[in-house]
Amino acid sequence: MSTLSTAVWSDIDIELTRQNDGDITRDTEINAIKNSLANIINTLQGSRRMLQPFASDVQGLLFEPIDAMTARSLAEKLLEGILYWEDRVSITNFDIEPKYDMNQYECRLNFTIKPSNIVETVKFIINR
Repeated sequence: MSTLSTAVWSDIDIELTRQNDGDITRDTEINAIKNSLANIINTLQGSRRMLQPFASDVQGLLFEPIDAMTARSLAEKLLEGILYWEDRVSITNFDIEPKYDMNQYECRLNFTIKPSNIVETVKFIINR
């Protein structure tokens, strides 16, 4: 893992893994940014009590037909949410592929961490 020399970010481990002392493990640097992206992607908009607009507004598209047009709409909504809520990254590429037999979309997001120009990729699945 590359280190960032201009900034330090931390977040709790998204899996809520415990350390030996019982505390939740802390993710730092790139893993903290990946946690943030996962939260934006996986949180239903309106579900955070004190921050209703947080997340990507995709829930209205989840029961649309699985096709290229819905995939494009999902990609637009996801990118819109990421660009609004995560200013530490610059998106370089986003691929979304419908998996018709599985009722899901496979996604791959390539991004650059702004102050360091480190390129990273996250893969995730959006289920109906």
